Parts: sequence; C-alpha cells; structure tokens
Amino acid sequence: MKMVVSLLLVLFLHHGVPISSFSLQMAPFEDFQLLAPDAKEDADRIIRSAMNTTIVYDRLAYMTDTIGPRFSGTPALEQAIDWIVARAQEDGIIVKTENVMVPRWVRGREFANLIAPRRKSLRMLGLGGSVGTGGTTLRAEAIVVSSFVELDRQKENIRGKIVVYNQEFVSYSETVVYRGYGASRAEAYGAVAALVRSITPFGIQTPHTGSMHSSNIPAASITIEDAMMFARMQARGQTLQIELYMEAHALLDAQSRNIILEIPGCTYSDEYVIVGGHTDSWDIADGAMDDGGGAFVSWEAVRLIHALGLRPLRTIRAVLWTNEENGARGAESYADNHASELIRHSIALESDVGTFSPNGISFAGSSDARRILELIGGSLLSEIGSGNVSGVSVGEDVSFLNANGVPSGSLNVEDVRCGSDDNNPCLPYSHAPYPAFDEDNFLKSGYFWYHHTAADTIDKLSSRQLQHCAATLGVWVYAIANLPFLLPR
Repeated sequence: MKMVVSLLLVLFLHHGVPISSFSLQMAPFEDFQLLAPDAKEDADRIIRSAMNTTIVYDRLAYMTDTIGPRFSGTPALEQAIDWIVARAQEDGIIVKTENVMVPRWVRGREFANLIAPRRKSLRMLGLGGSVGTGGTTLRAEAIVVSSFVELDRQKENIRGKIVVYNQEFVSYSETVVYRGYGASRAEAYGAVAALVRSITPFGIQTPHTGSMHSSNIPAASITIEDAMMFARMQARGQTLQIELYMEAHALLDAQSRNIILEIPGCTYSDEYVIVGGHTDSWDIADGAMDDGGGAFVSWEAVRLIHALGLRPLRTIRAVLWTNEENGARGAESYADNHASELIRHSIALESDVGTFSPNGISFAGSSDARRILELIGGSLLSEIGSGNVSGVSVGEDVSFLNANGVPSGSLNVEDVRCGSDDNNPCLPYSHAPYPAFDEDNFLKSGYFWYHHTAADTIDKLSSRQLQHCAATLGVWVYAIANLPFLLPR
C-alpha cells in the first residue's frame, strides 16, 4: 500500500493555498507516488558513498587537533570558519557566510580550594556568563543543598555563604536548571557564590561548564565527587570553608559568521530543506562531539549529494551556526535574515546530541508530515537502522525555525557505551529490527560524560559512526527535497 496525497494538493500547492488545508490519505493510488521511482537507488548510492570514506573523521580530527577550542568571539572560531569555508569550496559546493554579532565572555584565571575541614584543590570551571570575584579571593562558609526545595527550606541560613548544589542527575533536561538558575536562586537569599555539581551522570573528577542565567554572584561547576564529599562532611556536622577566585568578565560583542553550504534546487530553487549543526565550542573543549561532529556530518551530507551529481528538486542547505553554546545568536540571526523564506522551508534538521550510531530523527510538526517521514525512513533507511521517527524534541538552533512554523527535528543517536550489541560501531551497520529510540536512556548516555568538558576530543568518536550519521542525514534531506510538495504544517 502506497502513501499518496490528494491531487488537489499538487494542483494548489504552488498557488498560495496552505498545505495544512489538505489531508493525506493512505490509498493504493498508482498515478501519484510520494517517492520517486529512483528514490531507493539514490538513497543506496548516498549510503554506499558515505561508507566508503573517512573524510568526516579526518577533517574533524584535523580541525580539532590544529585549531582546538572555538569559543564565540575568539580568533580560533573565525580561523575554523575560514578553514571550513575553504574546504567546502574545494568540494565544489556553493558557500555563503552571514555575519553575526556574538557575545564575548572571557573566563580568565580561576581556582577554588576547600580550606576546612582540610585543604584540597578543587577541579572547577566557571559557568559561562558568570561574573568574577572582583579581583579578590572570596572566602566563606559553604552550605550544601540537594535541591531548590532544600534551598528554600534553608533560606534563613544562606546569607553570606557559598551555596553548593549537590543535585542528583535525573536527566539532562531536568537537572540542567541548577546550572542555569542555581546562582540567581542562591543570590536571592544572600549567598555570595554558587558551586554547582556538574550536570552529568558520570564523572572522573571532571568539571562540566555551560551557560547560566544572569546573576550578580560568581558561579562555577565542580565535580560530582567533590559535591558528594561536601554533602558527607556537612551531614557529619563538619563546617566547610571554601575559597574562590574568578576573573570572569564580559567584553563587547564580536563579529562571527554562520556558514551556509548550498545545493540549488533544480525545480523549486526558492524552497529549502535545512540540515545543520554548530561550529562553536566551549573555551575549554575541542568540541569534537559538541558539536564539531554534528556540523561536519551535515556538511558531509551535502558533499555526498553534490559529489554524486544528484539534483534535488528543492534547495538543500547545510547551515553551520555560530554561537550556539552561549547565546544562540547564529540561529536567531538565520531566522531573522530568512524570515520571508521560512514559509518555504520544508524541514529543518539538526545534529547536536552526538554523532554515535544513528537511530533516525525526532520530529516536531504535523501528524501528516510525520506519516510522510515514517514512509521515507521505512522505505529508504531501514536497512541501516536509521529510519525511525521517534519523539518530538528539537535542537537549540532549529528551535528558532520551529517557533516560526517550520517543521523541525533532530538526528537521534544511540550511544554504544550504554546500548546493545546492535549499536556496536565495529559492526558494518546496525541491522533491523532496530531498538526504538529511548530518550530517557539517551539523557543518561555517554554523551553527557564528556559534554562541555576538556574531555570532548576526537578520540570519543568513531569514523564509521560519523559516516553512518552523514549517510542518514543525506538520505533524509535528499528524499524530503524531492517530495512533490513541501511537508504539510
């Protein structure tokens, strides 16, 4: 049985009638097929070509090893953007850049020490956007809380102290609020600083940085191990004294750029299918996983389609956004600059949750569009295990497009550190039947072992998995670009 659309949809699609006015039907209508007759052949060519090279790993290793961290507002990020632009031009891809003004936050020198009941140097990282300690070393008694509820309960005991959050990792989305709002919540009760247990399910004395919301007190992340030790000390009745020094400060905004890699559509060149990731990383991380891998597999998806001489009906764009980590100004700028085009964006896909074994995509859009994507995935990607459509989450960068009505999604991946043998990167492919994407499992996966740390390096990634992700995205965007209509909203 083939999925087809009402012929009225085809007749009126390019004449201003909203696509959401029509409903899809499941019917054996042979005169109008959703997928082109050569869709499977083209998909298989993309997959074969992707799995016959190591170009993503090679390029990503070179960039991360040679340039290193690519924090917004730094020369290193602009050097990386220049390098990507030059290599993409060598690929023969149309390359554009769009200027973006990005925030400039400087970490400076920083340290923290436990000074009572014993002296211990603490592994710490100031949180992005934090203020400094005003050129002095701040010394104060610390109080440990395990939640915002406990913070509120202890509000009379907080003034003049350093609040240490020892919150248990439940999932990233539930736990990251402590990094985001821990300082401002503590400041409201008179705290002089906040130390937040790193947002990760697992640590080896590794602090994880990340953005925080505005506060007038300094804030930093500490390791899981130290936060748990402080809680044990406090439970014994021991008084904790901590010293903290941070030079963190903000400078004027700096200019950066989004990169747009484009294959023009041969029929509907003013309609777009978007795939992308972000080029920036935190200042302490090489950013191979977050999100060099996502940006580079998006680039590779476009390169594969171009190298094979495939001609999509619609324009395919790989957008490599800047400044996702501490502002999302690149995503905001793209949405603003292309506001008049957004009605003609069929879908926007993002890869920013790691580039491990791809399972499929999540999707936030209409039920009709989801049914179309399920048909594409089942028809073209089931043999390599990445045709599932599971969940509704979208990444930070495409969320700006989704908020403007663009159907959006994210590449779903399974992490071999907590998956089954089906996810083993040493196997040729992940074979069907493939396990359903489990968001709760992902949110506790190895991705968050390295997320926003100095351990986010190229050795955490597999060349084969990177190419598997690129093949998956290449098939998705090429098939969507070749639909007889824009995805219904």
